[in-house]
Amino acid sequence: MLTTPQTGWTRLDNGVRVVTERVQNSVSTGISVLVDAGPQDEADGKLGLAHLCEHAAFLGTPLRTSRELARMIDAAGGCFGAFTAPDYTCYYSHVLDEYASYAMDLLGDILVASKYPEEALEREKDVICQEIIGGQDSPDERLLELTKKNLWPEDTLSNSLIGSEEDVRALDRSDVVQFVSRQYTPDRIIVAAAGSVEHDSIVEQVQDAFWPLRGQSSPRPMDPPVVRGGVAIEAMPTSHCNFAIAVPTPGFADERRYVLHVMNNLIGGGMSSRLFQSLREEHGLVYSVQSSILSYRRGGALVVTGATSSDQLIKAVNLVMMQLISLAMGEPAVDEEELWKSKMQVRSQSRLATDMVSNRVSRIATQEFHLQTRIEDEKILEAIDSVTIEAVQEMAIEILLGGMGRLSLVAVGPLERDGPIYSELNNIYGSFSALEA
Repeated sequence: MLTTPQTGWTRLDNGVRVVTERVQNSVSTGISVLVDAGPQDEADGKLGLAHLCEHAAFLGTPLRTSRELARMIDAAGGCFGAFTAPDYTCYYSHVLDEYASYAMDLLGDILVASKYPEEALEREKDVICQEIIGGQDSPDERLLELTKKNLWPEDTLSNSLIGSEEDVRALDRSDVVQFVSRQYTPDRIIVAAAGSVEHDSIVEQVQDAFWPLRGQSSPRPMDPPVVRGGVAIEAMPTSHCNFAIAVPTPGFADERRYVLHVMNNLIGGGMSSRLFQSLREEHGLVYSVQSSILSYRRGGALVVTGATSSDQLIKAVNLVMMQLISLAMGEPAVDEEELWKSKMQVRSQSRLATDMVSNRVSRIATQEFHLQTRIEDEKILEAIDSVTIEAVQEMAIEILLGGMGRLSLVAVGPLERDGPIYSELNNIYGSFSALEA
């Protein structure tokens, strides 16, 4: 493990890993407790259990009721929270440095000693069901859900992060207790801290907060997900049609990740990107169009999203597909100016991300999770700078052209499942999948 005068790494006797980074002149501390447990660990019929466990952690401990926890969190200022990701669950805090040990104590209490009272758990299930209902009204959330199900229909990567209302309603306290006891083992826990921190002091605080944890997890298969792809439509009462086009990519730890991010930026990362210039500036089909990377441990995807009127959907999708193929074919080829612009934007995004303590702690936690090492900021910038036109071209051929046969094409809006637009989208899918390298 890489360490510097500003960084530190320690594994406690029980298996919890502690990673830290001291940020000069910072007056705050960010803490992330990353637990290697999430939707990939849910059994059939229990989708949403990992997310329910995340919520349930704040429902009270032997030392503090849920109301007392809320009062103490507010009294500390800053922010406390948690979220469920496809690969893991994260509990976090960002407070002034004088409250760092206080925050660590609270996070340790909810993760080690939560009681999960039944009555409160039932109320929390109601809250989550409202969240599920709200998500059904969001075209962006539905696009992401459908894209993942379309790409990986037989893999846990396609599991809904919050589950279905039916499954959540059926969960009970014993499900939560069993999931936490089996999955929240110390060997699956990373505690990261960044800001105004001293490594040895943070290690002591983590030891005090997490020492009761014992046990070890069972090995989890790490095979890449099987990709299917295809066309999917969902009717929604919206004024626009939202669409997503996705191709599979390697996972987070792939050594070519910086090439992938530069290529993604070139495709749809800003106002000068190929997609923005084509779909908005030249053809006026969209207000915005962008591409992004879904990056998980076992795989990922490059996803293009946009919104347009139903009568322009086919034209917009065709233009996106042509831009992707054109890049892979080198027509037009990427030139030095275009590459430089893309690298500078990715470089700036990386540097800006390190300007906030909350982002720094997230970076060191996810690097430990995915890479089991630390990458210095300068090494990241050097890797971005070293990306070449040839590397981008090779990546485009592999990912864009090579992924055409497993493409996911999804649309939500005022559409019919078996209507003419669905047929036209299938025709587009068929014609472009035939180009797969």
